[in-house]
Amino acid sequence: MNVDAIIMAAGLSKRMNQNKLKMKIGDKHIYEYIFEAVKNCTGCFKDVIVVAKDNDVLRKASETGFNYVKNEESFLGQSVSIRLGVQKAGLVDGFMFFVADQPYIKEKTIKKLLKAFEENPDKIIIPCCNQTNGNPVIFPYVFREQLMNLSGDAGGKSIIKKNSDGLLNVDFKSDYEFTDIDTMEDYDRAVKKKVKY
Repeated sequence: MNVDAIIMAAGLSKRMNQNKLKMKIGDKHIYEYIFEAVKNCTGCFKDVIVVAKDNDVLRKASETGFNYVKNEESFLGQSVSIRLGVQKAGLVDGFMFFVADQPYIKEKTIKKLLKAFEENPDKIIIPCCNQTNGNPVIFPYVFREQLMNLSGDAGGKSIIKKNSDGLLNVDFKSDYEFTDIDTMEDYDRAVKKKVKY
């Protein structure tokens, strides 16, 4: 089963008034935690593609051994990052989309989702906690065209809504790992808690 990881790291951080991905939790930038978790999944992915606009993030992607593509049009919405990532990906069974502002994701969680996809290769795999969906999400290759046709700030959720029969929710007891750093309050909490592995 071949899956490409696509790490989306080109968000505008509108609610933070700065590039949140370059803010630090402990001794690492926020985005470095997801890089580390994905890298630690040795042999899980055919390729890892980072989509970013910041040169430091792109440089770190290269140093980590990941492929990367620069998003010069992140202001046009999340769909641009999705399209660039899918375009860069190869002929694979699926695409696993990560957001770079989730520093708590663990290797075992990634592997649990990949195992679910291996057992259900025609399903969109979504982590779920308390009936709330999260990221990362795995889309089978058959959805490539729909992903490439996204526009504006329409992310994968629009495809998920249209394909409710083709979903598989993978349940988790805690939503800790799926927490995004979207506000200064989120960031302050993360700094106090630090990142637990």
